[in-house]
Amino acid sequence: MGPTGSGKTSLLDVIAGRKDPKGLKSGQVLVDNTTVTSDLRLCSAYVVQNDVLMGTLTVRENLAFSANLRLSRKEYSSADKKMRVDSVIQELGLKDCADTKIGTMFLRGISGGEKKRCSIGMELITSPSLMFLDEPTTGLDANTANSIMELLQKLSKKGKTVIFSIHQPRYSIFSQFDHLTLMNKGEIIYAGAANKAITYFEDLGYKCEPFNNPADFFLDVTNGTILPQIHNNKSGAEYFSYSGRTVRNILRNPQTSYAQLFLNIFFGILVGLIYYQIPHTLPEALQNRTGAFFFLVINMVFGNLSAVELFISERVLFIHENSSGFYRTSVYFLSKVFADLIPNRILPVFIFSAIPYFMMGLKPDMEAFFLYCLTMSMVSLSAVSLAFLVSASVGSFAMANILIAMPYVFMMVFGGFLVNLNSMLSWMSWLKWASIFRYGYNVSALNTFQSNQDSLYVCISAVIQTKGDVYLDHQEIDHSTWGFWQNQVALTGIMCMCLILAYVQLCRINRWK
Repeated sequence: MGPTGSGKTSLLDVIAGRKDPKGLKSGQVLVDNTTVTSDLRLCSAYVVQNDVLMGTLTVRENLAFSANLRLSRKEYSSADKKMRVDSVIQELGLKDCADTKIGTMFLRGISGGEKKRCSIGMELITSPSLMFLDEPTTGLDANTANSIMELLQKLSKKGKTVIFSIHQPRYSIFSQFDHLTLMNKGEIIYAGAANKAITYFEDLGYKCEPFNNPADFFLDVTNGTILPQIHNNKSGAEYFSYSGRTVRNILRNPQTSYAQLFLNIFFGILVGLIYYQIPHTLPEALQNRTGAFFFLVINMVFGNLSAVELFISERVLFIHENSSGFYRTSVYFLSKVFADLIPNRILPVFIFSAIPYFMMGLKPDMEAFFLYCLTMSMVSLSAVSLAFLVSASVGSFAMANILIAMPYVFMMVFGGFLVNLNSMLSWMSWLKWASIFRYGYNVSALNTFQSNQDSLYVCISAVIQTKGDVYLDHQEIDHSTWGFWQNQVALTGIMCMCLILAYVQLCRINRWK
């Protein structure tokens, strides 16, 4: 027993053989006065803190799964395994819910206490003589936690050694302990009989007041200090405080940023090599140029799929801290968005843009290059904003990946490259106005072909030579000044709308909770 971070789980893992005991500073692990070997797992069981069960199976099916895999076929027939499953169900009091599914995020199932009993049952199938449990009462109400402790005590009276970690139990639970080990900061403070711990600390000058829970008293002693009162910070420093933590989190977990940078460099070089310095007077030049533009836009959109994890990965943390008054929703939203956009979305885009632009031999002037980089950035930001909206709206990565793929695919179809938009049914043509791909492709084509007086080979009615403006007219791409910038305005509008809706979704999460 000990406060959070005291080393309870680490010690339990070492004793259970889940971590290498060579990492200990001193001492060794013995079971029945014998040094622990890998054979320990054959006679022991370990129940993790979070119940890891197949939610779509029933309690009986989960236990049967454990029995089929872990009980020897030579020693146990199918009938014997079934009897063992029934025996565990009876022993753990799971008879009423034996044929009820565990439950998933979409399927209501058994209660938390029943899940914990089922997790214990998964290990009891092998009749272990030694059981390890990592905080078995976490997340359970007082009555359910007490029933779990009574179950463990009953198992210990049947000859099993039960070792578990726990944080701060109520008195009715603490009174059931036989042996107690108190820990803090990786050190052992007390190890001995649980009913003698109070006397031990009284001899050291620490007196437990009457009617005080011994577990609370022990944690007060081990912590040694009282936390100062925390006041809510509603000034401008609130934003910088959270931004600082977000930046530190990125710096300490740079894998995503590195992967994003690597992929942009890789695909930039790949596109540059595929379309390397192709003369614009060759018959295949137009197809290659337009294909390159669409591929660049596709990479800008689908390369930002990782943005859907932004709010999902910290959803529980956000709900807790926001509800506790750590910060406002607006502070959290702005900090997360800007901390993700700059290192993961904007900087890699400029690197990606520069590599293929010059390798492909596009317009060699800075204005055209700047407009090209601006276009790729706006395409990326629009796609990321849509991913942020999905991330703020759902609570699982699986659902987010499904929801983000649907609009991306629709936008790609109506992007103007795969299908000529003029040939589509009139009642479907309006969808082109919501396509990020279309705006990105249009601007890329305008930036390259507008006022291009060199001859291009294009297949309109036959393979003929034409000018850049003629090709744009054939594609019904407005090549006026406003025609160019209206695409940028549209991308900006999509970005702003998605960001606003994402913020609204975060506010709704707060109200629901």
